[in-house]
Amino acid sequence: MRINAGGLSELIVGRHNEVTTLKAYIQMGQHCAVVGPRRYGKTTLVNTVLSGLKKDHLVITLDVFNASSIRELCMLYIDAVYESHGVSHFIKHTKEALLDIASRFSLELQDVKLGYDALKEEDEAILIQKTFELAEVFAQRFHKKAVVFFDEFGDMERFGIDVIKKMRSIFQTHKHTVYVFAGSQASTMNTIFLDKSNAFFNFASIMKIGTLEGREISTFLTGLNIQASSLSLDASALIQTIVKGHPFYLIKLIQESYIASLLRGDTHIQTEDVEKAVNKILFDNKSFFESEWSKINAKKHKGLILKELIGVAIEKNKELSLSYKSQLLKELKDQTIIDEEKKFVDVFFELWLRKEFG
Repeated sequence: MRINAGGLSELIVGRHNEVTTLKAYIQMGQHCAVVGPRRYGKTTLVNTVLSGLKKDHLVITLDVFNASSIRELCMLYIDAVYESHGVSHFIKHTKEALLDIASRFSLELQDVKLGYDALKEEDEAILIQKTFELAEVFAQRFHKKAVVFFDEFGDMERFGIDVIKKMRSIFQTHKHTVYVFAGSQASTMNTIFLDKSNAFFNFASIMKIGTLEGREISTFLTGLNIQASSLSLDASALIQTIVKGHPFYLIKLIQESYIASLLRGDTHIQTEDVEKAVNKILFDNKSFFESEWSKINAKKHKGLILKELIGVAIEKNKELSLSYKSQLLKELKDQTIIDEEKKFVDVFFELWLRKEFG
């Protein structure tokens, strides 16, 4: 079994309801915003659904995080649109004769010129207009529905509210294209899609992605086999207790536990392997956790709030009023350090804090 954590992971654990819901939204032509913390499997979820649509749809995917400017975002989008029709690296090919590109990829010359003309546009407003009309134009030209997936769409904020408004004004006229947006910063995504004053208000249905359900993890672990290695019942139970439904850490802990058992010369993963794996993950991420703690603790009393959440007894401080405490809790939620139930989003950061201060 190919089992990798993060990056271009293709493994999806559970998520049956989410897959069914997203697929239904797309089939109905309903735009959708998938919201959840980083490493919760949003990208994997959407790509899993989209991979099943490529036969009958133009599937266009774009990671907003990879663009450092509006022009670069447009370049990436144009490339992605042509990629959906089988033309890889369209912008690179535009250095060749346009007629050669058309014949090589079975396109009409007018289809090639659409992207070429956008690339050569110097006026940013017109560039945006030409670029984000492209998916709809291709959908009509090739008699297919188009699905456009913007990953890390919350990063659009750095390009300014005017760009977001322009995109909405373009997208709302499209009848053959469905838009799927994913974002990690809940506060930013809520502002974009749920704030009445924002251009994208009520444009997309919201899908919030949380932790995995216990039964989903149990089912997955029961049938797990890695290179003829399996989990003992105790090891499986310990993994579930530690990861608390966190998708990324579930896979990462299984990986490291398997390697620990391999080094021990056993084909069965035991609790001692899981414990070694936990320590390794904590050690590997120590610098990151220290950096996160330093940023959090830089604001007065913010670190105290986290210590209190892990059960550390804190002396009452007159400077920490109830209103100020509420403000700090909100900031921690907005930073996705904790969720709405005041539980840690990163379960290993919580483990690290408990080891340091518990």
